[in-house]
Amino acid sequence: MHRLFALLALAPAFALHFSPSPAKAAERSLVTDEPVFTKAKPEGAAEYVTKAAPSDGQHLALTMQKLQQGMDRPFLIWALGSSYTNMLGSGEFWQRELPKRFPKTQEVEYRKMVGNACPWQYLRGWARHLVIPDQPDLVITYTIGDPADLEKLIIELRRHTTADIIVPSIHWRERDIPLWGKSENAVDQDVAAVREVCRRHNVEFVENRRDWEAYLIANHLPVPALLKDAVHQSDYGAHIINSNILAHFRAPEKFSYDPAGRESPVQAERQADGSLSATFNGTRLDLIGTTSPAGGTYRVFIDDKPATEAGAWLMSYVQPDAKNAKEGKGANPRDQSPHGVTLGQHIVPQSWELVMISDSGDYELTGSVTGADGKGNAFKPFTSTSGQILIEPDLWRRAERNRAGDRFTFEVKHAIADEVSFADNAGGRLVRRIAQMLANGEHTLRLVPTSPGPASITSLKASRPPLNH
Repeated sequence: MHRLFALLALAPAFALHFSPSPAKAAERSLVTDEPVFTKAKPEGAAEYVTKAAPSDGQHLALTMQKLQQGMDRPFLIWALGSSYTNMLGSGEFWQRELPKRFPKTQEVEYRKMVGNACPWQYLRGWARHLVIPDQPDLVITYTIGDPADLEKLIIELRRHTTADIIVPSIHWRERDIPLWGKSENAVDQDVAAVREVCRRHNVEFVENRRDWEAYLIANHLPVPALLKDAVHQSDYGAHIINSNILAHFRAPEKFSYDPAGRESPVQAERQADGSLSATFNGTRLDLIGTTSPAGGTYRVFIDDKPATEAGAWLMSYVQPDAKNAKEGKGANPRDQSPHGVTLGQHIVPQSWELVMISDSGDYELTGSVTGADGKGNAFKPFTSTSGQILIEPDLWRRAERNRAGDRFTFEVKHAIADEVSFADNAGGRLVRRIAQMLANGEHTLRLVPTSPGPASITSLKASRPPLNH
């Protein structure tokens, strides 16, 4: 132990940036230009072996059910965070390991959005615009920030998705060395507070920091041994973090919830007029079926209203223009932009454009249908003139870096399908999301034929998020 602390004391307190050789850069992330590497453990150290506690995996009931039973589509993982999340790779680990452990799971899809040093505060906007529309099976967030902001992120996801959520504690970095042997915390993460937020919301918390420390001690390694610079995990460090998460994909002593309470089958009944009807509970309805050359087309009604009248909406990503001002080395427009907006009342589906008109946060908002809809300031709450769009300063990152002429665009569209067609000359499997973003409660579905032909439905599944609005 004395040797370990001596090595720790020698660790430099400044960040080192390495340029990897082209041979090691196996691929590049779709989100940033940071390379992903092949893992290599520290010289002389043992291979990392995970250890699972009896309760590990208790909040992953739906995940385990899907992986063990298989699905009619890929298992979808969404990752949100900072460069720490980016350094975990682009899904290669999960696409390799999950099919090995769960043979009925052959396809794994992994999507991510990260920002430089992006804390939980701003991830809520990305969750709203990117993750929730995708309705993933699992969400992983690996970053830092105020635990209160993590709680807001969890609540946002839990109100609109049935996804399980995983939150690992942050790894040890050079800036944390003064805390070694004194506290489980990082200089920028209260581990106990994060653990408590996860406990309160039945979120799977991974004791990554604790197990990372144990590996360093057992192998007489200094903190920098698992880092690629002063703060970021090395390739082997990323392997350890991913492995610590994977260790929770198991059957615990007891699950914290019943999967049937979140996702359950729905039975459709054929009516005398040729329509199909069903009653379901939740916010979302998915259809699995088959198509054929003789298949028919059916118009969708939810609660006896067509899609255009159902009042369920989705928003696209708030896209910063590539020509927007950039400040700082390696700056990206997405790191100085509104990460999320909120929908208000009297929504009209359309495209929106927000343009900065000063260097001090002033902007104007214009809708492709509504037209000019008011002026606001990035540092103050804003409600558009029509009441359709609300913009919160808490979800606008680095507004002080925006300059006049910076431009952001997003789209609002219906969250319910207008119709479902079972016609296809080739025939095949049909996977269709009928509706989402409904109020969390009981609803009715009616499929009314608009062109002759059968509706071959294999199954309907309703999804009910664990939190009501």
